[in-house]
Amino acid sequence: MEIRKFIESIQMQINAELSDHNATTCLLNCYIRECAMNANEVSFHHELSDCPLSLRSLKAKHNGQWVLLEFPQSGARLLAVAEQVSNIGRCRFLGKPFLKKEGSPWLAMEALALCSFLLNHLSLTLAGEFNEELLEQVQNSRDITRAFLGCNEANRDTTNNSFIRAEQSLLWGHALHPSPKSRHGVPLKALLQCSPEISASFPLFWFEISPGLIRLLGEQAEKVEKLFGHLHGDSSHLYPCHPWEADYLLKQPLILAAIEQGLLKPRGTLGKPVQPTSSVRTVYREDLDLQMKFSIHVRLTNCIRKNAWYELQSAVCLTGLLRPLASEAREHCPDFQVMYEPLASTLDLGALAGKLGMNASTAQTCTESFGILFRENLSAHTNETLRPQLAAGLFACDARGRSIIATQVADHCRRLSISYPEMALNWFQRYVDISLRGIFYYFFKQGVVFEPHLQNTVVGFHNGLPHRIWIRDLEGTKLLPEFWPTARLSELQPRARQSVYYEREKGWKRIAYCLLVNNFSEAIFHLAAGHHEDGNQENMRLESELWLILRTAVERWQAEHGSQPELEKLLLGEKMPSKNNFTTRLLKQADFQAGYTNVKNPLVLSSTGQAFH
Repeated sequence: MEIRKFIESIQMQINAELSDHNATTCLLNCYIRECAMNANEVSFHHELSDCPLSLRSLKAKHNGQWVLLEFPQSGARLLAVAEQVSNIGRCRFLGKPFLKKEGSPWLAMEALALCSFLLNHLSLTLAGEFNEELLEQVQNSRDITRAFLGCNEANRDTTNNSFIRAEQSLLWGHALHPSPKSRHGVPLKALLQCSPEISASFPLFWFEISPGLIRLLGEQAEKVEKLFGHLHGDSSHLYPCHPWEADYLLKQPLILAAIEQGLLKPRGTLGKPVQPTSSVRTVYREDLDLQMKFSIHVRLTNCIRKNAWYELQSAVCLTGLLRPLASEAREHCPDFQVMYEPLASTLDLGALAGKLGMNASTAQTCTESFGILFRENLSAHTNETLRPQLAAGLFACDARGRSIIATQVADHCRRLSISYPEMALNWFQRYVDISLRGIFYYFFKQGVVFEPHLQNTVVGFHNGLPHRIWIRDLEGTKLLPEFWPTARLSELQPRARQSVYYEREKGWKRIAYCLLVNNFSEAIFHLAAGHHEDGNQENMRLESELWLILRTAVERWQAEHGSQPELEKLLLGEKMPSKNNFTTRLLKQADFQAGYTNVKNPLVLSSTGQAFH
């Protein structure tokens, strides 16, 4: 018993260190990209004569690279050792960073101390207040990550379903977000019961309803009733919500009034369990034709994740608009597909709210809380033959810090007896060919602005290489007005129509960030991480070759489909936009207000053979 307690205490300490290290890495990467690089306040080669001995030993042991940050307004320097530094400043750090203020010795920094320092420094440079809320979010994210690590490994899902296994593998979250696992608005016990990171599964919460309350969007609405019946197995008229949202709903005066008048009756959690995907609020069962995206009044990273009815309406409408394009799209990008969202549902309590003299926003809140978007599921045959995985689960690290895609590629190298660089280049070539052709075709030829970041990209495989790619999240998909005049969107209500329009410049900025920076640069970073023969120099060489593949793919697309001004500027070296997750939180802005920081464009460097650092 004593030995077991000792082992458990050691594991708790390891988990605390791992979660703190991840929080530190996220903060440093965010600050370097959004603040330090454009201010020329970061160096990746600077040698200090007075650096801590422990850092010098760490660098020598792992053939690491210095990362030095200057804070002139605060009179301080921060020094860290990186195992890997990408050509756009993305780092994989070793150990803790050390901070030195004027007249003080070097001090090792844990995540919250680092966050406090950065927030104090930014309050000086931006003449703003110290953001206590962001510090709390960073702490919350770190603590939740530690809780995930602390869950018994034996309880983790060992399913053979590669799709849900990848969806539930995002232990660390968005690498360029200051608080990637922050979740506010739900107690820890309830949070763990419904979190994908620990392979959770749970029954939904059901209300018995008056059938006249339900509102449906989309064709074949009977599919919704059939799906609900399959899950709850009851003969009553039942309607589900996420268990977290049930707690919120049962505190709303309009819901309590509906229960009192017999329009609603809480039945609690019942029926078959569902599995949460990486978005937390979208749930999955492999025996269903549809996934369900629920509304939750919980702040995940940046946003309260509620389903506005106009957003659900736009997703269903976009499904109807995009389906007819599929046959033509197959001629240009045959291995690229869209996961459609053909149906949406909610409950409408507007009449009761009016009868009780409640304002319209009260009824709207309940409509949003009950809103469900239904997304096409992958078939059993597809799961079996193509073994689909979420890109965000590929270009990430496992609990031991190993690059997941690099591990998979290395396994294929051993089976096929080929070198790691050759396999990595072949893998990325195929991945780029499918993704880029699909996203560019829909944007430049059809005026459709997908959001192709890692969490919206699903990859199917054949012989270890990408074979098919699905893009998802029509709720966040936009249209260019020059392709889609208002007459083509007559089915949409004005608010929904307004929400789907993007001007071309704004649309391209979203494509450039999501595809090139969020998606491809992370793919390159993690693929390069697997080449260990000669340390970081070999990583850099492979990284350069991977960026050259991307440049060649852009040039080929231009030659085949006609020159586009955005791509011409890209090939000539125009910087790439990277979304400001850290600054957005710092300024307490909504996610849709997030700006961009321009980062180095490796495409132009890869064509000249220049060094990246």
